[in-house]
Amino acid sequence: MSDERAVSSAKGVEASGLQLQDVILKLQQFWASRGCLLLPACDFAIPFAASHPDAFFGVLAPGRWRAVFVQPVRRPLDGRYGEHPYRLGKHLQLQVVLKPAPPDVQGLYLQSLEALGLELALHDLRFADWSWSPRSLGGRGSGWHALLDGLGVTRLTFLDRLAERDLSPPHVEIAYGVERLAMTLQGAESAFQLGWSQDGVDYGRLRSRDEDELTRYAFDIADPEALARRLEVLGNETERCLAEGLARAAYELAVSCLEPIDLLEARGELSARERADRLDRVRRWVVAAAQIADGQREAEEPPAAERQTTEGRATERQTTERQTKRQATKRQTARAAGKSPAGDAKKPKRRRKQRRARTEPDAEAPDGGASDEGASGE
Repeated sequence: MSDERAVSSAKGVEASGLQLQDVILKLQQFWASRGCLLLPACDFAIPFAASHPDAFFGVLAPGRWRAVFVQPVRRPLDGRYGEHPYRLGKHLQLQVVLKPAPPDVQGLYLQSLEALGLELALHDLRFADWSWSPRSLGGRGSGWHALLDGLGVTRLTFLDRLAERDLSPPHVEIAYGVERLAMTLQGAESAFQLGWSQDGVDYGRLRSRDEDELTRYAFDIADPEALARRLEVLGNETERCLAEGLARAAYELAVSCLEPIDLLEARGELSARERADRLDRVRRWVVAAAQIADGQREAEEPPAAERQTTEGRATERQTTERQTKRQATKRQTARAAGKSPAGDAKKPKRRRKQRRARTEPDAEAPDGGASDEGASGE
């Protein structure tokens, strides 16, 4: 890190004083205040947060979908035994899913950085074009890679294709690299120097041994034959779930295949062609799961004619209620002014009889007197 970057970063943390867990909390609060659901992390190993089941199925379902979650992601090939300052075999992504994509994504992103107390005028923030095609998800997208003081901290991706289908309009996914962003805020030279909390717990204490051992397993210890058997079992279970129409279970099992694929590659047991073939197999399962989910939604929704009839009845009922309220309000206003509303026009002779009835002590109140208060309360 350059001296200039260290100085400017120190200014940023002096303004915010944020620890790593504060960064997570503030970003969650920022996006939750803009309509995002706070989702739990996926509970099995995934290589990128966009493969979270709720993110995947939420985007493919009709209607608006906004969510934010923190996801540990595993990328065995990026492991460096805990010796690299920010290249990690397991790291944290804070993922934001916005469907449909808002008009000013970059503006919202900049606001989120300012919510962290980051003084953008003191930093070099650039947006570099980038594209991404997650083969296993049958996806395609493009957008920007946000570089903060030369370090890539966030990717903003407009996905216009997923599960081999075009998405219209496209949605946007914002993937914050939590450790890298916190490094800039704290002026740290390494992720392992990051303060995790105000009480002195640091990232290295929580993650350095974890990173070392996971890297050793990926490159030195993992049994290729066991990984191949695991991949075969997961594939068989995926196909069983697809045959039974279990979209979610099939999807999770299919995506779970990505970890043994990555580990086999880390052990040098997969050629580029073999890896591509296995990813294509996962993609076919993912597409099939998405198609099953489509059918499930269609089966749960009432037929179009029934929906139209129900909606028509609801609209007619609302119209009748509004008309009743308007008429009641007119009657109340007319009585307050001492006039007889058109709806209450009666023969003069009958009105005189009602007035005489009210003056007699033992007479029951007429229906009109009982309804006046009720009308004003509607």
